[in-house]
Amino acid sequence: MELPTVIKYIAAWLGMMALAVLNGLLRDRAYGPRVGELAGHQFSTAILLILFGAYFYLLERVWPLYSRQTAWAIGVVWLIMTLIFETALGRFVAREPWKKVFGDYNILAGRVWILVPIWVLFGPYVVFRLRMV
Repeated sequence: MELPTVIKYIAAWLGMMALAVLNGLLRDRAYGPRVGELAGHQFSTAILLILFGAYFYLLERVWPLYSRQTAWAIGVVWLIMTLIFETALGRFVAREPWKKVFGDYNILAGRVWILVPIWVLFGPYVVFRLRMV
């Protein structure tokens, strides 16, 4: 595992959070009020998955991942950081109740946000494998 690469990718996580915040602002101010809360949530999630995929691809081109272990390590660290950030932001900054904080993970209610942390975990490995093809 290349430690300097992992450190760069940990710093690059901030770019992911910037994309997520901008995506949320776009949803809240542009299309969300027109399509409704649930559809806005679903559309916003899809947009963020695409944005993250492009970001992962660009990062991998700038800082190539040379092993699957490094790709998985980055995915795991990003997942942990993302879950901590989301929970802290929702619960302690926005003062949302726990039910609301975890509500976006309820796929049975049409909430598809669970796909974001899954993609954060798997994304580095996916772009690593794509380069290997």
